[in-house]
Amino acid sequence: MELVKLLRSNELFAGLTEEQFSKLAMIFEERTYNSGESVFSQGDKGDRLYLVREGFVEVVAETASADKALVQLGPGQSVGEIALIDQGARSASVRAITAGAIIASVGRAAFEQLCESDTAIGYRVMRNIAADLSFKLRHQTLKK
Repeated sequence: MELVKLLRSNELFAGLTEEQFSKLAMIFEERTYNSGESVFSQGDKGDRLYLVREGFVEVVAETASADKALVQLGPGQSVGEIALIDQGARSASVRAITAGAIIASVGRAAFEQLCESDTAIGYRVMRNIAADLSFKLRHQTLKK
């Protein structure tokens, strides 16, 4: 699955044009992870957004008593989007759970630079992130 097709499949990038998808794909980097290898750790400074291209990763919340697996993510799913908004500490750890997991990522600085040259990309992506976070917050509030 080529990177532009992968980006097109993720809701964070909904509403972008083909030209914008191409620009965005150019600033992503890819890396292959072994099973059990850490993508990032809870408490790390958030500075990248990650997009699963192949394989699966697991999001894990680490507590004093035990680690709790929160969710497994597969091709087309993303994690770490809040890093595009702030540089706060990661709220969970992410590790590969399949051998040869390919993860595409983009750094905050590269994303901001792209958004300065094409503000419509920044507007769309930030609007989509806000909608996603609003949904998650509303869902969490309704569970109480």
